Amino acid sequence: MNREEETKELRAFDIRTVERSIRRGSVTRKDYNAYLKSLPDAADKVAPHEAPETLTETDDTPPASNP
Repeated sequence: MNREEETKELRAFDIRTVERSIRRGSVTRKDYNAYLKSLPDAADKVAPHEAPETLTETDDTPPASNP
């Protein structure tokens, strides 16, 4: 597969455009699912999540309310 074909294929499976590609018929749902299964596991590349600081009893600032 040459570079142009590879780029075209990656664009068809791009998460931002894949639903449009499926509606147009250029990609099937089966092809998309096979593509997703072929991706490598990148779980070890995720940064750990840090919880936000919480309010303490000494903090007299009320939490913001949503109107």
